[in-house]
Amino acid sequence: MGKKRDLKQIDAIANEFHIRGDLRELFGEFIEEQKNLGYGGSLNAKRDFTYKELREKAKEFLEEKGL
Repeated sequence: MGKKRDLKQIDAIANEFHIRGDLRELFGEFIEEQKNLGYGGSLNAKRDFTYKELREKAKEFLEEKGL
């Protein structure tokens, strides 16, 4: 998946979950951190996340932030 498509999907998920402003930036960092920690997705060999997986990560992120 290309970088542009990754960002579009993350933006779409952020909008769906009302993650805006500074939290949106933190959400993107959270996604990258998850991949670096070995909790990547199943979309491809680069461990990109499927849309469904990104939705689950958004829930995890919001829980972690107490929102």
